[in-house]
Amino acid sequence: MLEPVPLPKSRLEALTDGIFAVTMTLLVLDLKFPAHALDGSREFASAMLSLVDRFDDYAISFVALCVFWLAHLRLLRRVRETDSHFVWLNLGFLLLTTLVPMLTALVGDNPAHPRAAVLYGANLVAILVVEALMWRRMCRGLHNETVSDPQALWFYVRRRFALAIGIVLSGMVAALVEIRLGLTTGMASYVYLLLLAAGVARPLFVVRARPPGTGTEDR
Repeated sequence: MLEPVPLPKSRLEALTDGIFAVTMTLLVLDLKFPAHALDGSREFASAMLSLVDRFDDYAISFVALCVFWLAHLRLLRRVRETDSHFVWLNLGFLLLTTLVPMLTALVGDNPAHPRAAVLYGANLVAILVVEALMWRRMCRGLHNETVSDPQALWFYVRRRFALAIGIVLSGMVAALVEIRLGLTTGMASYVYLLLLAAGVARPLFVVRARPPGTGTEDR
């Protein structure tokens, strides 16, 4: 009878990096200049305005993918080895990230449709949930020597993911309210920026106090 053996972490890292690179590149394909955009100053100005309307969705989705990739990178720093459970969670995580370009285009094409906003936000929530499950699996037997107290680390990470999910749900509500009221202020985008700021700005600062359960500083 074959005994289960650890799966190579390096292969998982390579696959994840490759899929994120392709997914982040596909986002820019939604930014297209209209036909005859360079025929005159009026056409050019109109083309630039149409791009501005879509650029915020592109930028937010791009940075959101950056945040997810950075979180995944910090996760794998603490993984000693992987098993089939962790790998399938990782594949599900990648599946959901590949939907981001399509849903970004959907929101750009249907800014006043509530279903587009719901689908976009629901996909972000699903990504966060699966990533949290990967952290949970790591803390329950796959961690390396950098994790001194896996239970405390999981409690700490769980609170952070709960906060991130709350921010995304708030963004969904803001988008639905805007659509309902016919507003064009883009408040939902600013709510999503809170999630991005929490994921991007935090690693730029040296953390004096180590996160619970870790043996190294989380930067």
